[in-house]
Amino acid sequence: MPLKLRSFIYALLDLLREDYPLQLHELIRDARGITCLQTLDDETIIIKIRRGKIKIVRRVRKKEINIRVSLSRRCLFRILEGELTLEEAFYTDELKVCGDPLTLLRTYQLWQKIISLSRKSPRFYFLTYKLR
Repeated sequence: MPLKLRSFIYALLDLLREDYPLQLHELIRDARGITCLQTLDDETIIIKIRRGKIKIVRRVRKKEINIRVSLSRRCLFRILEGELTLEEAFYTDELKVCGDPLTLLRTYQLWQKIISLSRKSPRFYFLTYKLR
């Protein structure tokens, strides 16, 4: 049975705290103030990044959400495996994002860093496969 999105994010944060604390600190610093509504297939979570912490919350006001991301597991794995770039995913509508342009650019840079880490870390790589 595949790992649920919420459990995956918590496991990913634990992995980053243990193996990549400096990169996690940079990610949090660069993403501070972002509230993301993340949809993966039929699962939806809200990720809120504030005051040096990443939290998964159940509810926020609609005004607080400044980026919405929707993709399928298939698309996610194609990106992680290098079959598809983020840019290609945007243009083919396999990855749907809504938000103000500056927040989208910040988020794009964060995704690039996370993808890079996933390709360097065996633990990260195996964790992502639990999502399948």
